Amino acid sequence: MSGFDHRSYYEMLRDSMSVSLVRAVLNKELVESKESRLRASRNGGEVDAKKEAEELAEFIEFLAADLFEYFPKELTEVSYDSKTADETGWTGSIEMAEGLLNNLPSTYIDSIVDAKLLNDAEDVKRMTTSVLEDYLAAATAPPLKWTETRPLECELCGREVRLTYHHLIPRSTHARVLKKKIHPEYMLNRVAWLCRLCHSFVHHCEENMELAKNWYTIELLEQRDDIQRWIAYISKRPGRTRVK
Repeated sequence: MSGFDHRSYYEMLRDSMSVSLVRAVLNKELVESKESRLRASRNGGEVDAKKEAEELAEFIEFLAADLFEYFPKELTEVSYDSKTADETGWTGSIEMAEGLLNNLPSTYIDSIVDAKLLNDAEDVKRMTTSVLEDYLAAATAPPLKWTETRPLECELCGREVRLTYHHLIPRSTHARVLKKKIHPEYMLNRVAWLCRLCHSFVHHCEENMELAKNWYTIELLEQRDDIQRWIAYISKRPGRTRVK
């Protein structure tokens, strides 16, 4: 069971790659002469810097998408759950990515080398190993405590109003959920921060046990037609300023 969707895994890879590639760009700039950097920036100054940042962001998106396309299934499903369930220690380790690292796509390697960010395929492999270590750490990180997740806006309607916390696995079901092994114990206190009206609507959608079994994340709730219609309605209603 994963707490992420396919897009979230891609975003974790892109963010992990950003750290390494920005570092590579900075290292490249250090070896360039001060004069050449000045010549390159004379047309526009800060405008050029902004353009470079935009181009780098596009380049990182391209590389992340290219690499992600070659991800084996297990790398797009790895999670805290699967890591804790694996007594061998393989899940979440860099060994999961060994096959990918030994067969990196040529377009990915060539793009990085041609941009003169790294020297050769071995350098690219070393960098990608670091990227994937960061990615796996993010994908298998334990969930945050609910007290650390409070946003400013309702997680369903998006209004900035007084929030309440909704147990995604209702408390009244916890004993049965554990007995039937529907969810692991650490998931029981996961919450969503909802306004009073959205909170009430969710509990009117299904019985608590049904919520616990099938509608235990915000993403799952958002897939329901009744929730979507509700959000379309309530999001247009003004709310009182959120009280801290």
